[in-house]
Amino acid sequence: MDAPRTIALAGGSHAEHWLTALDLLGRMHHFKVVTYLKMGCPLSTEEVPLIMGNNAPYPQCHQWVQAAMAKLVADHPDYVFTTSTRPWNIKPGDVMPATYVGIWQTFADNNIPVLAMRDTPWLVKDGQPFIPADCLAKGGNPQSCGIARSKVLVDRNPTLDFVARFPLLKPLDMSDAICRTDTCRAVEGNVLVYRDSHHLTPTYMRTMTSELGRQIAANTDWW
Repeated sequence: MDAPRTIALAGGSHAEHWLTALDLLGRMHHFKVVTYLKMGCPLSTEEVPLIMGNNAPYPQCHQWVQAAMAKLVADHPDYVFTTSTRPWNIKPGDVMPATYVGIWQTFADNNIPVLAMRDTPWLVKDGQPFIPADCLAKGGNPQSCGIARSKVLVDRNPTLDFVARFPLLKPLDMSDAICRTDTCRAVEGNVLVYRDSHHLTPTYMRTMTSELGRQIAANTDWW
């Protein structure tokens, strides 16, 4: 698409699943989305990345991030859209990993603003990931096949603590569109929210396009 502005969608699959909504917004508001993606590989300075879930070493991720960051700096998009938090693996809630800070510094040094998306809650029960569709098929309901919000999200978006240090970091937080005040349910408005234990369905993503657009507009002044 020939468009005057570019958003670079960069990172792992938790950045990638926002492509459905970003594509719709790009068509409406005349920006193109260019992807820099590798499964299971968020932008991080971690030298020995581990695969989230089984903690297996993933050295190819570090190599890819180095190459992707060099390409992003060279391409200099109008904004980079990427995830800025992860779930804690030792306690409830979410956090910005310390290894993300060097990424923000590189973008700041090169005057590239970042649309920093708070990560989607990961669904875990008794220490194991679960798939809501399987739970529903076994007779569960949207509430019982979801998860308590307090288990997956802290009260305040962790990204907000870094905005003063990195003024080009623009926090996006869709948590209120995914979760209610107390629960992240398996189904909202007759639409399945999750396609597995931690990725949103394209159908549900489309329902959030308007709110995502509102947040992007507030941070970019593009529309």
